[in-house]
Amino acid sequence: MSNAYKKVLTDSDENPIHNILDDTLVFDRVNLCDATLRSKRLGCAHSGANINFERVLEQLEAALPQCTNQISELKNEFKLLITKIYTLDHKVGHLEHDIALCKLNSNAYEKDKLEQSLRLLKTEHIPLMNLLSKIKTDIEKLIKTEVNYSHI
Repeated sequence: MSNAYKKVLTDSDENPIHNILDDTLVFDRVNLCDATLRSKRLGCAHSGANINFERVLEQLEAALPQCTNQISELKNEFKLLITKIYTLDHKVGHLEHDIALCKLNSNAYEKDKLEQSLRLLKTEHIPLMNLLSKIKTDIEKLIKTEVNYSHI
């Protein structure tokens, strides 16, 4: 998955496709991940899966009251991480917008600087997704432990 939820659409000559709406330059965007996948994938920007996952954690707190503190901590970590992913996604989107502006204005020097910034920013995505995976694993371990020891 790319770091950004959408990317600027270009024509066959790699020129950004854009429109003017209410005196504002608006670039056409390409969805980078399928909406069906996005609706199920944790960490995707604007995914209902993130909200549903929080609800599952709330239900888990109710089902395992002896683990409320642990689950609450994991839920807070999850919410903070999703916020970081959203923030990163928006930064990527802004950089892609600015790069498209540079292409339109033939500003190669600034475009190169922004593309370097974009590459660096995208490297931040993998560690965030790894942390998300760790949170999921921690929750699974907690459930397995509680289920295994609940019959003792």
